[in-house]
Amino acid sequence: MPGGIHHFDPSRLQATSKFIDPGYAPKTVVVPATSELRKPLRGCVWHDKASGYTIKRRFSARQIRFADTVARRIDAPLLAKEMVLFDEKRMYLDTSIELEYSPKYYLPAVTQRCAEAIKASVDAPVDDQFREDTLLISHHEGGGTWGHYLIQSIPRMLLFLDAFPSGKIAIPTWHAQGAPGYGEALAFYSIPTERLARIEASTVYRFKEAILLDFLFNFKAAAPHPKVLPFLRSVPFCYDGAEAGNKAAFIKRRADTHRLIGNESAVDAVMARHRIDVYGPDSLPLRTQIELWQSHDLVITTLGSDLTNMVYARAGTRVLVLSPHWFGDIFFFELSVAAGVRWYELRCGDMAWRAERAEGDSSFNVEADLLDTVLTSLLS
Repeated sequence: MPGGIHHFDPSRLQATSKFIDPGYAPKTVVVPATSELRKPLRGCVWHDKASGYTIKRRFSARQIRFADTVARRIDAPLLAKEMVLFDEKRMYLDTSIELEYSPKYYLPAVTQRCAEAIKASVDAPVDDQFREDTLLISHHEGGGTWGHYLIQSIPRMLLFLDAFPSGKIAIPTWHAQGAPGYGEALAFYSIPTERLARIEASTVYRFKEAILLDFLFNFKAAAPHPKVLPFLRSVPFCYDGAEAGNKAAFIKRRADTHRLIGNESAVDAVMARHRIDVYGPDSLPLRTQIELWQSHDLVITTLGSDLTNMVYARAGTRVLVLSPHWFGDIFFFELSVAAGVRWYELRCGDMAWRAERAEGDSSFNVEADLLDTVLTSLLS
């Protein structure tokens, strides 16, 4: 395997982003701009005595516009730390999730983080095994949650494979080796192993051409592109036992994650009283999660990544979201609108434990009597 040392001064690198210089590289429009009228199924939001009313859920129809999906080509770049593209003068940041939300606010911090990663890789060996290949940098966005990966990264991979028939997808080796969720999704969507370029964080790679492909997503509206769900539903589901009915399931969050329910035993008692199937807190295989959403009419979960798999639910499936009132993420609400899932939400204002890094990650208590009343209504 050829190797070498790349010589340059990381402090002289300039950040190059579509937000500050949209003409920095030749562009290809892969999907033209479009718009879609989204009509949410009518649901309901409850608030307990301690919660505020600052979060609004729009159950009214609205037109959502989606810009051109653009592929930007970078000739002969280097890739460091699995996700930082650069040459001797520039870093390329145009698909960072953080920059999609607020380039002005995030650009300095993202640039500094990338520069530090490049500086640390100066003496790393240069791997030339992909020197003649065109690669999509799928890990470049920096999103680390299942929601980002399934709704944003997987559709982009599938789009790339169609648009660039000879191209490969550069992904971290641990993804390709069947990592829970991430690796399972690659197998589930039958992405050919010969189209995967496995990369390591400790190695710098040189490509013939790198492709930075926009997400199929409207970040301002927090809404997935109309092509996203057809991509995600393009494979036949392995489960054919789904049946109509009023069966309910409760998905517990993993114990090693954020936004846990502080009074879990009280919530468990309410679920038992209503004879609701309980899953977790251990991680469930992806196919099991798909079966779960296919086979229950009502799915109860905490606001977070477990909700992402609602894209596999039958049309009209209901979801009851247990949500701390200080966490107002609309990503999952807009996903329910696109997926045809009916949204119900119980907003809880009693903080059980405050997270140091971000208040939105804090654990919360659910008002058991109110939950009992809500479930009685939904299951009647």
